[in-house]
Amino acid sequence: MLSFVPSKDTETIAIEFEGTATREDALKIDKIIQEKFEDKGKFNIYAVINGVEDTVFTGLGESMQVNMDAWNQFHKFAVISSTHLKEQLAEMESLLPKLEVKHFQMDEMNEAWEWIQE
Repeated sequence: MLSFVPSKDTETIAIEFEGTATREDALKIDKIIQEKFEDKGKFNIYAVINGVEDTVFTGLGESMQVNMDAWNQFHKFAVISSTHLKEQLAEMESLLPKLEVKHFQMDEMNEAWEWIQE
């Protein structure tokens, strides 16, 4: 399940996942990208992932397929999770070669915001 949380940066979508991501979640993210970032250039995602499942990244992949032009503006992806998701993050980087991806532990949320705002 996807929730949008307050963002500390106007170029960043802040989200939280709990468990499984759905196609509807992917469409929600895509809608936000289209409404807020389509004409502005780059955007970032700050994602807190609880109870992670592989389908979180499947949902993002589905969203990318819906509107790849907008996703090509994806600049930084900060993933905050207690589980290191090395394979999934590498897959995201391979889909979008210009994307910067960095993993943070749950106690490094402030560091994640600092990195994303650099």
